[in-house]
Amino acid sequence: MKARSLYYELRLEEAYPLFKQTFDLMSVEESCELLEFFSMFIRTLYELGKDEDLANYRVKLASVPEKKRTPELDYQIGLSYLTQESGDLESARDVFERLLFKSQDVNLLARAKMGLATCHDILSRDWKVCDSVISSISLMGLDPYLVDLVAVWKAKILRDSGRVDEAEKALGTFLATVKAHFHWHAYLSGQVILGGVYLRQERFDRLLSIIKEVRAYCDRYPLRTIKRQIDHLADQIKGHDHSVPLIWERTRNSSVLKYEDKILQLNGDKPWQKLLLSLIREKVLPKQEIIQRLYRRNYRSKKDDKLIYGQLHLLKKHLLKLGFSQKLVTKESFGYRWVPEVSEVGEDVS
Repeated sequence: MKARSLYYELRLEEAYPLFKQTFDLMSVEESCELLEFFSMFIRTLYELGKDEDLANYRVKLASVPEKKRTPELDYQIGLSYLTQESGDLESARDVFERLLFKSQDVNLLARAKMGLATCHDILSRDWKVCDSVISSISLMGLDPYLVDLVAVWKAKILRDSGRVDEAEKALGTFLATVKAHFHWHAYLSGQVILGGVYLRQERFDRLLSIIKEVRAYCDRYPLRTIKRQIDHLADQIKGHDHSVPLIWERTRNSSVLKYEDKILQLNGDKPWQKLLLSLIREKVLPKQEIIQRLYRRNYRSKKDDKLIYGQLHLLKKHLLKLGFSQKLVTKESFGYRWVPEVSEVGEDVS
């Protein structure tokens, strides 16, 4: 359980020896009975790049006679094929397909179906087959962690089928509610899928923002799978004409926002200008903080929601005059998030 907690906290290097100590003392059959924990251990090995350990476990799994293999052990065998460096996808697909007829456990079946969808996605890129597999997963009694992964899969299928606006909406709702510090795999996978949505929409400023955020995670934590996915996404935008960035030039006496050849002078003496500058600096602002910065008083929900909306409307109106038509601000449950990337130049007057 300690290793499980460390896993969810992304402290994989600390979780690794605890998992290893536990499972080295067990037979393979016993290990596979602890499906959730053993799967976490396998993913920990993969993310940390411990390929030798992974190879040893594959050998142990393969040594179990067919007659003694439980559905849980079969799942781990399928997973072991997926985590090979080259990936034996056809063998993994065959294992997951057979497993669907061997178990009634909803969580095990969900894991097997998502593994099967992964195989089809890589082998054939057929979103219809993936949709058929994922849609057959029953959410009744499903572990919340798996529910989140299913939600990411459904958003991916929306994206791959060309329904990018629906995918964006679904991912926006999902990412606003999922616990990033706990369900990190689902959260970061959702970010990668959303990045693919922005790529199709050619909203390169938002895509670059996601790449930056996810890479920051990968710099702090050993996440080989996510890093490969985000690097692949970054490679896909090479050669595209990126959106022209907003440039914020500031000195001790002036503040100017530039877009292409147009200029917006910001004196900071109007509420919408104060809001714009605050959003650029902070990226995310709670409603209470907005009212405090703009009017130096406490937030009153009924009246101030309309007031904030009005200032946002003015803010967007002036940026539209610059010719900047991309999505500017997203509404969060607690406040507002600034979306575009802004290049800052000039003196540091903070």
